[in-house]
Amino acid sequence: MVKIILVTHGDMAKALLSTAANICSFDEHLIDVFTVSGKINLEDLSAGIKDKLDPSGTLILVDTFGGTSCNLAATLTHGMENVNVVCGVNLNMLLAAINNRDKMSPSELARKVLDDGKKAVINATEKLK
Repeated sequence: MVKIILVTHGDMAKALLSTAANICSFDEHLIDVFTVSGKINLEDLSAGIKDKLDPSGTLILVDTFGGTSCNLAATLTHGMENVNVVCGVNLNMLLAAINNRDKMSPSELARKVLDDGKKAVINATEKLK
C-alpha cells in the first residue's frame, strides 16, 4: 500500500481529509497531514515529514507548485525512487489516491491522481451548454 501524505498551507489538508472521510470509508490515521504557515518551524516540519516517509512507496500531495509545501517535499524526497510529489491537490486527487493506493505502484498512483485531478478541473458552464 502506498503511503499518502498531505502537505498544504493553512487547514486545507485537514479539510480535504475530513471531506474525503465523509465521502468514502477509510482509516484517516493512515494519511498524515502537515500544515505550512508562517508560524511553523520549517526544520520541525521537515523532520516530521521525513519521519513519515515510506521509501518503499509514498505519494505526497501538496497544494501549489513552487510554494513552501512543494519545495520542502521535493527537497526532502530528492532521489527517492518510490516517492512522488504531486502538486495542485484537490478532492478528486485525494479520493483517487485513497481508492487506488493498494492497487498501484507509487508511480502509477501518481499518474492516476494527476489524471483524475486534471479531469476534475473544468468550466462547468461550458461543459453543460
